[in-house]
Amino acid sequence: MIGELNIYSCYSFQNSTILIQDLCKRAKELHMEALALTDINNMYGAIEFSNACHHYDIKPIFGMQGDVLIDQEVYPFLFYAKDQIGYHDLMKICSDINLSERKAIELERLSLYREHLFILSGCKEGIVERLVLKELESEALKYIALFKKMFKDNYYICIQDHHLKMQSFLNERLKALATLQEVKVCASNEVRYLYPQDAIAVDLMQASIHGEKIDRNYKVQTNQMYLKDAYEMSLLFDREIIENTNDLLRRCNVTIETNQMHLPHYPLPENVTSQNYLQQLCIVGLKKRFKGKEVPRTYIERLKKELKVIAKMGFNDYFLIVFDYVRFAKTHDIQVGPGRGSAAGSLVSYVLGITNIDPLKYDLLFERFLNEERVSMPDIDIDFQDDKRDEVVKYVTEKYGQEHVGQIVTFATYGPKVALRDLGKVVSVPLPKLEMMSKYIPTQGKNRKTVKEVYESSYAFASMVNQEEMLRKILPAIYLVEHLPRNISMHAAGVVLSGDCLNEVVPLTKGPNQNVLTQYSKNYIESVGLLKMDFLGLKNLTVISDILKNIEKYEGVHLNLNTIPLNDEKTFKMLSNGDTLGVFQLESPGMKNLFRKLKPSSIEDIGAANALYRPGPMSQIPHYIARKFHQEKVEYPHDDLKDILKSTYGIIIYQEQLMQVAQKIAGFSLAKADILRQATSKKTLGLMESMKEEFISGALKNGYEKNQAEYIFGLIEKFADYGFNKAHAIAYGLIGYQLAYLKANYPLSFYGAILSNEQNSDVHKMEYIAEAKKYQIRILPPSINYSEHYFKQVEGDLRFSLLAIKNVGQAGYLAIVEERQKNGLFKDIFDFVSRMEGKKITSLMLESLIDAGAFDEFGLNRATLKANLEKITEYAHLKNMIGIDEPPILEIIKENKMVRLELEKKAIGVYLTQHPLAYMKQKINQPILAVANLNEYVSKNVRVLLSLLRVKVIVDKKGNEMCFIEGFDETGNVEGVVFSSTYQRYKTLLEKNKIVCIEGKMNYRDKLSLVVQNVKEVNEV
Repeated sequence: MIGELNIYSCYSFQNSTILIQDLCKRAKELHMEALALTDINNMYGAIEFSNACHHYDIKPIFGMQGDVLIDQEVYPFLFYAKDQIGYHDLMKICSDINLSERKAIELERLSLYREHLFILSGCKEGIVERLVLKELESEALKYIALFKKMFKDNYYICIQDHHLKMQSFLNERLKALATLQEVKVCASNEVRYLYPQDAIAVDLMQASIHGEKIDRNYKVQTNQMYLKDAYEMSLLFDREIIENTNDLLRRCNVTIETNQMHLPHYPLPENVTSQNYLQQLCIVGLKKRFKGKEVPRTYIERLKKELKVIAKMGFNDYFLIVFDYVRFAKTHDIQVGPGRGSAAGSLVSYVLGITNIDPLKYDLLFERFLNEERVSMPDIDIDFQDDKRDEVVKYVTEKYGQEHVGQIVTFATYGPKVALRDLGKVVSVPLPKLEMMSKYIPTQGKNRKTVKEVYESSYAFASMVNQEEMLRKILPAIYLVEHLPRNISMHAAGVVLSGDCLNEVVPLTKGPNQNVLTQYSKNYIESVGLLKMDFLGLKNLTVISDILKNIEKYEGVHLNLNTIPLNDEKTFKMLSNGDTLGVFQLESPGMKNLFRKLKPSSIEDIGAANALYRPGPMSQIPHYIARKFHQEKVEYPHDDLKDILKSTYGIIIYQEQLMQVAQKIAGFSLAKADILRQATSKKTLGLMESMKEEFISGALKNGYEKNQAEYIFGLIEKFADYGFNKAHAIAYGLIGYQLAYLKANYPLSFYGAILSNEQNSDVHKMEYIAEAKKYQIRILPPSINYSEHYFKQVEGDLRFSLLAIKNVGQAGYLAIVEERQKNGLFKDIFDFVSRMEGKKITSLMLESLIDAGAFDEFGLNRATLKANLEKITEYAHLKNMIGIDEPPILEIIKENKMVRLELEKKAIGVYLTQHPLAYMKQKINQPILAVANLNEYVSKNVRVLLSLLRVKVIVDKKGNEMCFIEGFDETGNVEGVVFSSTYQRYKTLLEKNKIVCIEGKMNYRDKLSLVVQNVKEVNEV
């Protein structure tokens, strides 16, 4: 056989271990000419498969195992696209199956596609196969005759041979029945793994999803479903069957079209072109930006140039579509970000109101965004406030039609921890042990490791594995499975628009929330000519929206962020103090430390900080700061680059600067300079070499020495690795500035909004409440009568939200508010319980409300209320039943203050009335620093009182135990390291939940850390 007819890839989730790149590489090794991908009811891998096949010079054949509805029962068949029309038919069938209620296509509908598809009975669960195995051959023959009549010579019967007794019987009968109806028989190997030893992995995944167990006596039914070469297949099947298979493989000829655009058209007034309409909108928008003043010539020329490129590349409609949905958001009280990515470098975007950054003011380049010499789809990503993003998606869907709008699939990979857990459970390894083992597997950033790497490098992990015989046996399967996709999900931001019906261009499916998704992921959408736009939900924009509403509601000021001063002294003073908690992208300890040194005085400084505070350019931070304050001489690679690098003190920070350098030195157009930038950042060696020659040649023509040109090109190569997009840095710097401005000038509204948006995060609540106190803002306890679903402003303070209390859900909260509005405030605990009986208030919720202090206003302590709850609820029930009106006498309980505080923290996530550590600090006669102030003591000795939240013991390079800790006080959290010699002295004191006094030295590398030197119990202090 020249190839394999029936291959299931990893996209047939839990049915195969085959990654597509590995498949094509192995097929090449086996000298195969053709491969057919037949995933179950999906085409997720089609484009990836096509690309990989072409890379290895293998013919791709596009197929699918699809479910067909016959007499109200569902049966699988194999479908193959004969030609281009057949490929489009296959996409439609795939979409029909996934979007239908029965997850199948009706036989009659399938017959409409018969001309351009091959239809095969070739699955063991197929209707013909099942009837034969039930020895109902006459019925099977009827269906074969029906399929032959429907699909003519495009109908085949496909057989497999995996050395199974049942299969041998089935194959003989199928061949006999096929002969009676003159149906051709072909063969496949139903490939589900690349090598025989991988068979166990498929069985383990199947057992996992069905909740089954495998014991030590388990053996795979067959290990023959691997990718076999032509010789192996020739030993299994007759020559005629082999020839039929080869003939079928040869007759399938499809090339996925990748050069066609399927852009939608923006609905226009009659007799108006999209080019003219866009031009008129831009002219009006430009005048609005200058508010009646004369528009500078540079802006007019830049606008003309951009519009010319946009028209030439055919993107007029695209800009109109984006303009339209951004306008919708802005006119429907939905906050929109000032820009994101390179789109902020476009003047057209700015005058249309798509972005809010003046590209000429900040020296941003259109060519970084849209380059006529590098033809690709434009990419305007828009940030919307996250709680209203879906409104914009809904608007676009309704405007262009459900058939033309979809969201994008993503794939959740098993990963090492899930693979270990899922497969370990199948062989009966206890879950707690699996969880313990997974803690040895790092999964973040540079430290991430595979299960194999951990097994080979960690003695403790390997010992735990070796204690479990079956786990050790299935370890190779886990190595395979951890790299496979486990299930689909929906891309958080991507939305696809198409001028044609989407199912004409891409197969569709339904996501976890029943959204229509494209089956091609974001990496392949653009290649089939579809327009992908990112509608990103940004929580900070929701916070800004809430702050503005608070300012208007409580302070009577209607604030327009577009008109706030960008040089506010109060704002920059706050930033220079590192007071950036809650400020977008500026609140990490490292950024706080940077801002204290940088003393920002402009949006450009904030953008530069965002660009510099990353691995790579971080080494330039000391030079940038020193040069800003004239402590270091500003030097330029060449005097001619002074105008380009002046704003960043001679340091190349931005990609746009690289482009301008190439333009200045080598005479490159900005479009060509952008191609150079991309080639150097992606290390495209061939292109880099040719462009280096062009660069040096251009530099020589412009009068530069060869060694100067080579030196400057070397700088471009170096900085291309981590040069940052200036348009993005400035746009996100502006969001940061806006939040900082609101915090500095309207702190009460700021903290009210940010706490309301962080109600479910105990850590963030604690940080924000601690910091609000610095602004003399008190957080009042929750009140059953006065609290709302948000942190409400009350005469300069904030009232704690009811929804921020554990066990108080939306339904319970609404019930309380409805009763409050209908029948007035609650008079006491008896009144509350009697009025709320039977209204979604559970006993758990009632206890949480008590512990949170929501009933403190009624004068009884919390311990008394909880101890008498049974009496109170019994009274409420009798009052509602028979009208008893005399409340019972309650037993008064003396309250333990520490117990009360712990229950309060459990209920609301923070110590609100008083922190136990604050209480202890009052009893200690030594200076104790607050955790919140530790960032001011870098490289200095400190003493802190901490409650230990986490103690992680590890073994250092010398084999000695040391540990990492995390602890907190009433002002915040801090992490620390205890080296081996110190740990040996104090290991008995370093236990989770213990309160200890720690002395040490503050250190800062990537983050703030306390190097522990001395540990004491509180009573010792």
